[in-house]
Amino acid sequence: MATKVRFAIPEREIEQTGITFKRTTDDGLHGELTVRQNDLIWRPKGNEYVFEVSWKTFAKFAEEEGKRKLPKTTSVKSRKKLKSLAV
Repeated sequence: MATKVRFAIPEREIEQTGITFKRTTDDGLHGELTVRQNDLIWRPKGNEYVFEVSWKTFAKFAEEEGKRKLPKTTSVKSRKKLKSLAV
């Protein structure tokens, strides 16, 4: 299943509107994630409700449930710096 993530930045203040990412698969739209200054909003396809989460709650979830790893970089110098910070 091919996944695509797209986003559009409206010409407005980000604090008010946020940035919306659209996730699609071969089956069509999966949902939309809006990133705002104070929270994140997930809108699943075909659902009349949205799911809103604060940055604090999201950070807790990511730290408890996410997979901890070093970020990928293209620069050898950057990778060495990241590894030294991780120790």
